[in-house]
Amino acid sequence: MSAERYFTALRDLAETERDRLNALDAALGDGDHGSTLLRGLTRAAGAADGARAKAFMRASGGASGTLFGLVLHEIEQHLDNGADLAAGLARAEARIRDLGQVKPGDKSMVDALSPAVAALRGGALAAAVTAAEQGRDATVEMVARRGRAQYVEGGGKGEIDPGAVSLTMILALLAKTGGAT
Repeated sequence: MSAERYFTALRDLAETERDRLNALDAALGDGDHGSTLLRGLTRAAGAADGARAKAFMRASGGASGTLFGLVLHEIEQHLDNGADLAAGLARAEARIRDLGQVKPGDKSMVDALSPAVAALRGGALAAAVTAAEQGRDATVEMVARRGRAQYVEGGGKGEIDPGAVSLTMILALLAKTGGAT
């Protein structure tokens, strides 16, 4: 699959999931995660080859735009240039951890990304998606240590992290569309 087709399909999926992602985010933050993701992906889907992730970052803005843009950049490099997906997502994870000062267990997108990266190093993308789903689901019982969710009563315990949900969605679509083995 080309990056162009992937980003178009991802934009369409984000449009379908926007309200659900916004509702998940409203429980932990400002309620605009789905809208922000869709805004960035709409711009990315219309961008030139090699510029999709950057267009996403500019259009979505904020910290989440940068963090998700790092993941999307590595996926774009994989789809356009055949770059190693496992190595690329590992780079993205390292940058996200550094920029967000976040680690697994902090109730963030890293809780889905980190196990996905570990699984991808040793296997297929389908295994990485399963690992991401497990990490995403584990965020329900976590107390947020970073981001807006840390200020919600109880640190958002009992709520799933919307960033982990959308990260899993991004990887699942890549697996479904044949983006990697």
